[in-house]
Amino acid sequence: MPRRPGPQIKRASDKENKDGAGTRSDTVKVAVTPPAPTNEQWSTNKQGGNVLQWLAQKTDATAPAPTSRGAVEYLNQAKKPKSYAAAAALSGAKAKPSATAEKPAEKAVDQLAAKVPRSAPAKEPVKTGKRDAAKAASKELTKVVLKDTVKAVPSKVTPKEAPKSEAQPPAAAAAEFSAVPKPRSKAAPEAPPEPKESDGTAGNLAQLAPAKAMGALTGATKATDELVKTAELPTSATTHLLSKPAPRSSASSLANNVRPEVPPPRRVRGRRRDDDRAVRAQQRIEKEQESAQRRHAEAMRTDAEYKQRFETMQEMQTAMQISQAEFFDKYRRQETLLLNHVVTERLDMPVILELIEQHDVVFVCTDTGSGKSTGVPKALLELSSDTKVVSTQPRRTATVAISNRVASLRRERVGEDVGYWIRGDKKGDEQTRLWYMTSYTLLLRILENPAELPFTHIVLDEFHERQPDLEVTVALLRLALLNKTSHFKLVLMSATLNTEDWEEYFAGLRVATYKQSEPEHPIHDYFLEETCTLLGTDYHAPPQLVSRGVVDKGTVEKHFYLAQNLIFFLNSCSNPVHSILVFLPGRAQVETMSMWLRTQLSHRVDAVPWHSAVNLSEIEAAMRRHIPGRQKVYLATDIAEVSITLPDVVYVIDLVLVKRPKISKESPSSIQYPPLVTQWISRGSVAQRRGRIGRVQQGFYFCLFPAVQITDLPTYSQPPIENSRIDELSLHCLQVVSNPVAIFSLCHGQPLVGVIASSMNMLTQLGCILDAKDPLSAGERIDEIYNRQNESWSRMIMAAAQAEVMTDIPEYHCTFIGRILQLIPVSPQPGMLVFFGFLTGLESLMILAAAVTSSLSPFSINANEGRQRHFNVARAMEETENAMREFCCGLRSDIVAVMKAALLFRIEQQRHGDSMETVRHWCLQKYLSYDKLMAIVDLENHIKYELAEFMPFRSIVEAEKLLEQLDKLASMVAVMTNVAFVAQSLEVTSENNSYTNSKEMALGIFSDLTAVPDIHSPSCLRWQEGDVIIPVQLSLIFDKLLASFSTAIASPKQFWMSLLLFSQRVHYATFSDDEGTFHVFALSYGGKERYVEVDEITGYVVLEFRRKLSAICGVLRLTHANRLLYEDHINTLLSSYSLAPLQDLQREVITALVSIFNNLEDMTADEVEHDEDDLDLVSLLSFVLPTRTT
Repeated sequence: MPRRPGPQIKRASDKENKDGAGTRSDTVKVAVTPPAPTNEQWSTNKQGGNVLQWLAQKTDATAPAPTSRGAVEYLNQAKKPKSYAAAAALSGAKAKPSATAEKPAEKAVDQLAAKVPRSAPAKEPVKTGKRDAAKAASKELTKVVLKDTVKAVPSKVTPKEAPKSEAQPPAAAAAEFSAVPKPRSKAAPEAPPEPKESDGTAGNLAQLAPAKAMGALTGATKATDELVKTAELPTSATTHLLSKPAPRSSASSLANNVRPEVPPPRRVRGRRRDDDRAVRAQQRIEKEQESAQRRHAEAMRTDAEYKQRFETMQEMQTAMQISQAEFFDKYRRQETLLLNHVVTERLDMPVILELIEQHDVVFVCTDTGSGKSTGVPKALLELSSDTKVVSTQPRRTATVAISNRVASLRRERVGEDVGYWIRGDKKGDEQTRLWYMTSYTLLLRILENPAELPFTHIVLDEFHERQPDLEVTVALLRLALLNKTSHFKLVLMSATLNTEDWEEYFAGLRVATYKQSEPEHPIHDYFLEETCTLLGTDYHAPPQLVSRGVVDKGTVEKHFYLAQNLIFFLNSCSNPVHSILVFLPGRAQVETMSMWLRTQLSHRVDAVPWHSAVNLSEIEAAMRRHIPGRQKVYLATDIAEVSITLPDVVYVIDLVLVKRPKISKESPSSIQYPPLVTQWISRGSVAQRRGRIGRVQQGFYFCLFPAVQITDLPTYSQPPIENSRIDELSLHCLQVVSNPVAIFSLCHGQPLVGVIASSMNMLTQLGCILDAKDPLSAGERIDEIYNRQNESWSRMIMAAAQAEVMTDIPEYHCTFIGRILQLIPVSPQPGMLVFFGFLTGLESLMILAAAVTSSLSPFSINANEGRQRHFNVARAMEETENAMREFCCGLRSDIVAVMKAALLFRIEQQRHGDSMETVRHWCLQKYLSYDKLMAIVDLENHIKYELAEFMPFRSIVEAEKLLEQLDKLASMVAVMTNVAFVAQSLEVTSENNSYTNSKEMALGIFSDLTAVPDIHSPSCLRWQEGDVIIPVQLSLIFDKLLASFSTAIASPKQFWMSLLLFSQRVHYATFSDDEGTFHVFALSYGGKERYVEVDEITGYVVLEFRRKLSAICGVLRLTHANRLLYEDHINTLLSSYSLAPLQDLQREVITALVSIFNNLEDMTADEVEHDEDDLDLVSLLSFVLPTRTT
């Protein structure tokens, strides 16, 4: 094994950094090993190399793209007082543009082209008028040649029938690809062909897998297969030969007085007829071959285009054979490992520990698979008995897997010294000294008490992903280190990270960087050009793929097709124990590829889908599973880029694509609903994916992207915070600061101005926050989150942000509603359902509704696909929707249908607790996904767990009781769901509809968006003209929204009444005219206002109902503040405020609610236009306590 070189260490002391006072720094670099020569070149033939070397040679020195400064710009624009309607207009304002990575110079491209060997491109065919005729002749010839190579009966053609010598291809080309057999000699009969030695490709195939050699060779040549499939035999000759009658007995045999022979038995006569038919077929094939040879020779002599196309095919065939020979030569050295004996840790741990001890911030940049995720936290844990370490991962699956791995290395169980903590699951206690958490879980722990962090070392792994929560975490930790409020060491780890940019961000702190470049197992790179040559494909990528911006559907389909052919080729010629990892853009492509493998290669591969909805236990089981004769194929999204090592993977097929949210500053709709866009990944992500192999044995990396355009890819991915909604993150930041934008202004990457304005507007309209200048905010403020420590942190953050923006920063107060939503693991809109449950006494039922609306629909057309041989998507969709209608309680609501399905699922679990297969079979019959239903149940339990300490409530555990409650009050559940998601409401119109038999075009009520139903998602409702649709899920495709998981309201009056009853704040006024007294209410969502006019009685009913809700809000606040008291003491306390017990008030509210909607026909509620600003009265669901009487 080659000797391991030492690490490269870069130390940056205090005087090296540029702080706020403008001090100058000098950089000191200590390199244990000399740097590589500058003229070193990378070659796919070179044995070895690591990710850092590869990435440095593949990329230029382009500086990373400047990140967004949206928070600073938002605060600067907000200097003048603005209303929330005006603040919403900021979504259309232009933010400071974040420059993309500079396009590399032509010189860099030339250098890369020189470094990466490519096969010679095929010659362009000469365009003449005989293109079609030449192409048909070439196809026909190829089919004949392939048949000639596998014929079993020797030729019966006599020398007289042999054609005359024609023009032959050059000798050199004929040696490699003898497309036209040489004419047989007339002087002597044809000798049987001698077995000749196989050529390079066929020989390698035969040595590795003799039974599959010919199949692998023919399966890899796409160009030849296409010619064979489309070739046409001369139909006239075939018809003549098949219809020719059998020859009769000759006259000479009748003249002879010879006794006729006894006819053979029937079975012998049948066999002779079969033999004669085979001989005739062979003769027909030979004549067709000779005819094709003559046509080929004539075309080669007279048609220049045909000749050039034929020579191009020969060149492609030769190049393919050479490429496959090189591939087999490399693969011949492949090892077969025992996975239990794999050792991946290759770090110089004493050096890392010394750097951590001497510095505040340490960057650990090593190749993937070096063992940093397990080794560094474990070494810190064993450093001293007083250390308490937390290590973060971006995803839940990696968090649990690595904690299990470290615990097994220490020969202990998870939950002792080593534990994990993710939202909804925790293993460990106060004695646990090494916690593995998701980055969001760590942020929530920091926000609870930022002044007293209980950790001595904080390790942020896979730091290059830079999720929005990680940006905020780093900003808070940096502020704590600069102000010395806590004493801890910060370690940032990644395989691909621009450390120079981050060292400047940590100016004023002692910073060091540890980099290690050591020899690893060889990785053989095949870019798009080499991959096409290996498969014999003539596909050429169009120029400037990256500059086009959005990846078009045709490019995705071509790369998908190449990946399919490559899987087939690798499966045909490699050892089944060597697995394949395929990186696909998104979940849809993963499921499509998985279905294709199950259909085409079910007996040869073991397909393992891997995306965010797949349980970690399934991936771990797949890693341990080995089916003899079947090769594992992991089909993954970008979730497989980080942390988890797959030691059995030898091949990585990378489509270089990913599906991520993309916000356009010019498109307000993309700010509200960031669309998932297929886009090219960065060079850093390419290095991450390449690093999945070469960890424990040599590997092959197939990058389906042109080598000459690799430098066009951005150096690093755009920070996700610039393309994400920040509603939930903003709400959580209010625990430590009076304006979350102040924290965003301190982050390295910042959200866009429009996103900030939209999030603050939505939180205000839901009642989660109130402007500090609002006269009602003082009574609504929750004092428990504004303790002395958090107040000091808020002042510190605001002062730091003030220095950045040079303007006054507005302050906000978090309300009781906001505090409830901070605790539960759902976004604000589903969280409002939990609050409505407290108002109506339907706590358990509305917690289930929140879990349902936060999850994906469990109804799926694929759930029952195995029941019939020929799967019809349209019929399966219809059957699935019919099954949904059985669950919807007579309403047109997908949410109610899923809620009932989840409750029936729980009943089936209780009935067949020990038989999981029985429950799965029930799900299959009902077109339901078992995994998605389990996710809903788990989230429901998690919400109850988080609320248990906040406030006592009636938790109904029995699914039968909840089901009975749902059957009675399903319509009220639909009403409250409509209010929670009212900002997404749509009105169905018949204008400009794109469907012939239905009117399904809808316009946003509180937005300017156009929406259509997502016909690929099953639903129990059909849109009708005049309906109000409340979709839970919206996905943006270009300028249209696809709506799914919806509830339909046939009566607009019902829609407006639900908003008047449950909206957190409404403005209104009372007017009189000749017809009598009436009320006008103003409703504001999404920056738009709508006005509703009601009659006097209806207005009184609305205001009285809202007063009852406010009374319940006061009771909830008192109950929370005195939650440790017994119920009798709480009731006594409530009576001192002239308030009834909570359950009595809830019973009155739910009774009144049912009565209002049962008598809706007698009420008036119509939308009107109101231009005057005279609605000066406010109705607020207020938590202000009434005056205490005793």
